[in-house]
Amino acid sequence: MNKRVTKRIFKKILEAMQPGRKRYIKISSAHLSGISYLNIGDAGLEFLEDLGRSGLKFKVRTTINPGCVDYDSTVECDPEVVEKQRRIIRSLKNIGAIESLTCMPYLFDNPLRKNQKIAWAESSAVLYANSIIGASTNKEGSLTALASAILGYTARTGIHLRNGKKPRILFQYNGELKDEVDYGLLGYVMGVKAGAEIPYLRLKKPVGNILCYKQLLAGFGTSGAAPMVWIENLTPGFSRVKKPVRKIILDRTTLEEGRRILSEEAPPFHSKRLVFVTGCPHMSPEEIKIFHETLRSVDRLSVEAWVFTSRSAYLESFQKGLLAELSEKGVRVFKDSCVMYCSLKKDGAHVITNSVKAAYYLRGSFRLKTTLKSLKEFVEEYGGR
Repeated sequence: MNKRVTKRIFKKILEAMQPGRKRYIKISSAHLSGISYLNIGDAGLEFLEDLGRSGLKFKVRTTINPGCVDYDSTVECDPEVVEKQRRIIRSLKNIGAIESLTCMPYLFDNPLRKNQKIAWAESSAVLYANSIIGASTNKEGSLTALASAILGYTARTGIHLRNGKKPRILFQYNGELKDEVDYGLLGYVMGVKAGAEIPYLRLKKPVGNILCYKQLLAGFGTSGAAPMVWIENLTPGFSRVKKPVRKIILDRTTLEEGRRILSEEAPPFHSKRLVFVTGCPHMSPEEIKIFHETLRSVDRLSVEAWVFTSRSAYLESFQKGLLAELSEKGVRVFKDSCVMYCSLKKDGAHVITNSVKAAYYLRGSFRLKTTLKSLKEFVEEYGGR
């Protein structure tokens, strides 16, 4: 690839986002999705390797999403997939990417501040950045985020416009949200109804912590196209934003409609391989500690449990001794990969998960059957004592 020609191509990509105009905004960080070999295949690998040899370098701090392999646990993965995933990461590092391999870069590898202008892909990270931190990023695609990282600016469109963050529809949920699965389902049904419109959410009985809202936003990102959700009493600046006139009331019935789409009864654990999958988005050290504490009175789980997290969270949890104790109870902790793991669909396991986003993608991409259960429900049912 010729460096100058390649830059012109990436500029054309951003221009396509704003036909008839040539306005841009400087950014201070980027985050790239679409780096899993299972997603981009040989064509994507070839493209990134050509780019890595071009001599181009990222202009801003740039982190990358998870792949499909944990390099300390590759024995069950196709060696060809392992090597090609490694080549993808090597190519991105050649351009200057930080080897974060996480969907929650805001926690360790790419920290943000309020009002920071960025260009991030990965729907859950985009929604968290805008809705919880108060930064500004559109829901970039893999190519537009890559172009912005190389050029140092992005198109002044969408959320970067004067009224780009204006909420267009108000959702009010009057019932109780008892756990992280309920929050994820609420986000999912909101996304279905909101489409590309930015919503404002009002909860009559908010009891969840930031970890529950993380699931709400991830659920919203699977079905909705908007880059943020205004959450009353949480999103920076919520009290100053004009509330939408259009209003939709949601209730428990609406949530159960979403559950029927994404969840079914789990078979008896002795009749089929069951795997509990959590960490979508990646588990933070706080969440790993909560899981550890939930299992305190459990000798060993009766089914497999897989936790997905970032390298940084893995290291912190390892140093605290949490991972060794989880392993003794039958929990495997993976880093570098998301739940779309290289070996998960090999024998058609039935997945139990507390993540609406995981259920959505494992059903759609891996064609696996899924059952939604909160962390607490899972431990109560499968925690052999």
